[in-house]
Amino acid sequence: MRPGYDAIVIGSGFGGSVAACRLAQAGLKVGVIERGRSYENEPFPRDWDRPGRGLVWQADRGLFDIRPFRHMTAVQAAGLGGGSLVYSSIQMRAPEWAFEQEWPRGFSRAALNPYYDLAAYMLDIKPITQSNHLGIPPKARMMEKAARSLGRAEQFCYPNLALDFGPPGEAHRNKFGVEQKGCTYCGECTLGCNEHAKNTLDLNYLAVARQHGADITANCEVTRIEQFNDGYRVRFKDHAGGDTPGESTARYVFVCGGAVNSTELMLRCRDVYRTLPNLSRRLGDGYSANGDFQAMAFHTEEPFKSTEGPIIATAVIHSRHEAGFDNWFMLQEGGCAREVAKALQIADPRRGLLFGGADLVRAWYRRRTGKDEIPDPGIDRFVLLLMMGRDLAAGAMRLNRRGNMTIDWDTVANRPLYDAEMRFANDFAHALGADDAHDPLWQKFRVRGSVHNLGGCLMADSPEAGVTDPTGEVYGYPGLFVLDSAILPKSTGVNPAHTITAVAERNIEATIRRITLNEGWRAPEAASAQPIIEPLSQLTIPEGGTAPMTTQPVGITFTETMRGHLVRGWAPHDDFRGAEREGKAASSIVEFTVTISMPNLSAALASEEHPGIMSGTVRVDGFTPKGGSPVIDGVFNLFVKGAPPNGRHMIYMLPFIGADGKPYLLDGYKDVRDHGRFDVWGAATTLYTVIREGHSRDGAVAATGIVRFHLSDLPAMMASFKVTGMGRPMERIGALARFGGFSAAQIAEVFIPPLE
Repeated sequence: MRPGYDAIVIGSGFGGSVAACRLAQAGLKVGVIERGRSYENEPFPRDWDRPGRGLVWQADRGLFDIRPFRHMTAVQAAGLGGGSLVYSSIQMRAPEWAFEQEWPRGFSRAALNPYYDLAAYMLDIKPITQSNHLGIPPKARMMEKAARSLGRAEQFCYPNLALDFGPPGEAHRNKFGVEQKGCTYCGECTLGCNEHAKNTLDLNYLAVARQHGADITANCEVTRIEQFNDGYRVRFKDHAGGDTPGESTARYVFVCGGAVNSTELMLRCRDVYRTLPNLSRRLGDGYSANGDFQAMAFHTEEPFKSTEGPIIATAVIHSRHEAGFDNWFMLQEGGCAREVAKALQIADPRRGLLFGGADLVRAWYRRRTGKDEIPDPGIDRFVLLLMMGRDLAAGAMRLNRRGNMTIDWDTVANRPLYDAEMRFANDFAHALGADDAHDPLWQKFRVRGSVHNLGGCLMADSPEAGVTDPTGEVYGYPGLFVLDSAILPKSTGVNPAHTITAVAERNIEATIRRITLNEGWRAPEAASAQPIIEPLSQLTIPEGGTAPMTTQPVGITFTETMRGHLVRGWAPHDDFRGAEREGKAASSIVEFTVTISMPNLSAALASEEHPGIMSGTVRVDGFTPKGGSPVIDGVFNLFVKGAPPNGRHMIYMLPFIGADGKPYLLDGYKDVRDHGRFDVWGAATTLYTVIREGHSRDGAVAATGIVRFHLSDLPAMMASFKVTGMGRPMERIGALARFGGFSAAQIAEVFIPPLE
């Protein structure tokens, strides 16, 4: 790095490479600082005996930066070319709906299309159907067949890929004069392509930047940014030189380290070093994991051969409103290197599901001694399914009191999406003739992870709403920009690389026009870019949504019996309680036995209303026949917020037809709050009830009473709990634990604060 530049770009991923390329083409003196290594002249690591060596950043500044936070594990890349070195090469445009909320004015799919086209030209994208040498691999054909069998052919496509489909392994020069080779279908895309068949950023954008005079420095990590004269000073440590400190200055600085790293750098500059003290209070907000989810399935009916071909070649869309949530997500088949596929066989439930210690020992022994080839009967019948979709994008990145980075992520609120993705994967696993799909990391260790981290330095139309303006310039700090996945305000629902690149192209064009005072400046390649067909746009989504899934969600049911008394007409419940204590309660009896069902447990727990449905029988003296009346479409709500100060209501609405043929409604609620006596049992088992005329809560009150759940009925209720829908035994136990844990947490939130 030189002492000074016109512009310094921090990071070399999809945002940083675009910025470096265009700024250099516009005549600025540019310096690029990349913390990871350059793999332009050395191979990517392939030491299978010591897989951590060269692969993990935390071990020896390797290719993968894996950061296990409490609620989310963020996976990032470190190397010249950023995420392009290890991504699946999918280049897909975000659907129109992705820009409808939270994005600044001026952003839309139509507005970004010219920049998508420009990115497509630079990355030379095309679907696998244009591979004239190796054709379409077996796994892609099988996915298309599975989609057709599930009635989803109109939502299936072959997405565009940034791959070189020239003669396999044959060297040639690309349009930017850089040597590449044709794809060999080795399945090693996400480990770094040693054939240079993947159109990674060092082979196009960064190559053009260097050709126009940009200085590109690898193994150099930025530690802080501070204001200096009319620009900024960037401090860094040189990993190649023993972590020696260094610095450089520039009028313009572009932060492009990826959502997590860019946000962390800005947080440290604001809260630790205080070199940028006026950064927005929204810094760190809006984190999205892009709905990332993964599942595995084993023993497909026909050989799937996930190790042959690009990592991803197909995609299927699911879009449907169910259980109060609009689920939109995409499923893609995932490939992997043969050695990775071998390692993943320990997750095969038929081999003990992550308890295959003996298998691991035997494999290690055979590898170390060279005796016997490891038997891999299931390696060609193994399926990895990858999904991403529309999550809530409501996570937060913060520095804790110790100065460590954290990500707060509400798994419960996003679980309806995750569960829908899991069921969709299960449908495809069955269509492929495989066993049930499962996610062993989540099921065993509750690890939720993302390779598509977004947000933290949100673009917005005002400093109150975000960190940067719509061009990525940081509010309050002229000349300081964020230009990567950190500025995307919401999940894209698809692989985000193409959108990150297009947004960077749009923003850097506007910035260069302002810097150079040339309102007509365009990227030189824009004249050569042609409109590209986006396969996603050609899919058909029915008006009512795509077909429902065959695999049913995990639900829960239980049966509850309650008994009590009532009086005719309206009466204050407090008076009724007093009459009960004095033994003067009316002799009219009310009793009901209902089965409460939450057919989609995750959706019910994530919803603010926590809804369920009820069926059963209600008996009310003077209103129903002696044997009672059936409940008609009963409604139940579990622990609804609203009763002050920390209270909850449990709501029961039991419509029925009386003995007189008229409609009535048993309308009741449990007032779960501290009444000054720490009476948890009483608050959770006492139902304040009115009988209304008609089936509406607006109906006139015909009777008033109090109904209670009695301790003697507890064993029967506990024995009645059942889990419905998909799930292995451990998943069913987990559903019961989730329901019990949620209920216990609600009780704690109500009664613990008054004690404190």
